Amino acid sequence: MAHADDGTGAARGAWEARARKVLEGGGHDVDLGVQVARDAQRVTAGELEEGAFRERYQHTYMREFGVDDRPRLADGLARPARPGADSAGPREAEGAGTPEATVVLSRRAALGRLGAAAAGVLFFGELFRRGAFGAEPAGDTSAAPAGPGGGVAAPGQALPAQYGMVIDLERCDGCLECVMACKEENGLSDGVLWPYVFAYAEPEDVDPRFLVRVCQHCTRAPCVMVCPTAARHRRLADGLVLSDYDVCIGCRYCQVACPYGVNYFQWGDPETYGGGFDGPRRDTRGVAVTGDPPKGVMGKCTFCPLRQEDPQRQGTAACVDACSMDALHIGDLNDPDSPPRRYLAKCKEEAGGNVPTFRLLEDMGTEPNVIYIGQPPSPRAELVDGPWTYADWGLIEDRRTVLEGPKPWFRRMLEQEA
Repeated sequence: MAHADDGTGAARGAWEARARKVLEGGGHDVDLGVQVARDAQRVTAGELEEGAFRERYQHTYMREFGVDDRPRLADGLARPARPGADSAGPREAEGAGTPEATVVLSRRAALGRLGAAAAGVLFFGELFRRGAFGAEPAGDTSAAPAGPGGGVAAPGQALPAQYGMVIDLERCDGCLECVMACKEENGLSDGVLWPYVFAYAEPEDVDPRFLVRVCQHCTRAPCVMVCPTAARHRRLADGLVLSDYDVCIGCRYCQVACPYGVNYFQWGDPETYGGGFDGPRRDTRGVAVTGDPPKGVMGKCTFCPLRQEDPQRQGTAACVDACSMDALHIGDLNDPDSPPRRYLAKCKEEAGGNVPTFRLLEDMGTEPNVIYIGQPPSPRAELVDGPWTYADWGLIEDRRTVLEGPKPWFRRMLEQEA
């Protein structure tokens, strides 16, 4: 199995340098954040027993944070209830960590793409470095449940709900309607783009292709495993990976643990950056999980969790509703009658057989719950300009310039490489 360091000291050093830049100035132990992310990757890869991982960092977590509420994969993944918690019962979470993806784009390429969501570019470069997506494309996934752990229900038993997406890249035209709809519904700050659409081209291409990056809502979510307060957790009812905005302390450990580059820290009041969410934040458990996060809190794509609790709106999301190409489908991947499973079945029938699918960085052991229809980019693919730019929609791509102050970490890093 391939890992983020790819067996080379240079790649491991590059990841560690970038992780340290992310964690600098956060007010928490940088060395601990780097170490716990690295060892969490080993847990995900099956190279380190989870009990040993927990024991190794329990005392340092207690010393640093005064609490260690990291969830346990082996204990049913129950999130510890905090004092004064609502009566909805214990929350559940799960995850296994993997360090943030290693940068392999050249310095020139990185400089040329800093205006195109720097974190996303680094993520896209990691896909190329890993031979596109590590493992071979998954092939037809419409025939069997894609549930937690990849399991199949025993006769007479149903798998628990696991919400995810099917994204048909063969239909995506790069219009960015999904990005704009998400910003409007969630009141996102300037520079915050929960869905991000990469335009890329293979050497033989005339027209660009597109890859839609959203949070993968992993069954073994790296960000969950390293969160000291269990603010980042996996919701029992539908498997969505969410943040409790009331409990998050903004340590940024989730940011360096996630291999998909979807996490960000809210440096100031959202209104300062043209954002601010004025809708209901709390789900039926009473937990604040939706909308642009408050100051000092981590944020990411949520898959519209309040919609998924509403019988009238289940299986919808702002991005899904806005997609005029019918490329995005959300719902319970363990339910054959859900919108994404029905769409996969329809595609298979129309194709007369196998439908090519893949999941992002699946070989890292995160068990992502987003299935892509189409072929993944090859290692020869290059980022290109799409038919619509973020500026066309009045959107700012470079969220780190907006949210991380006048000299964000990636600019400092590039200067050091000069």
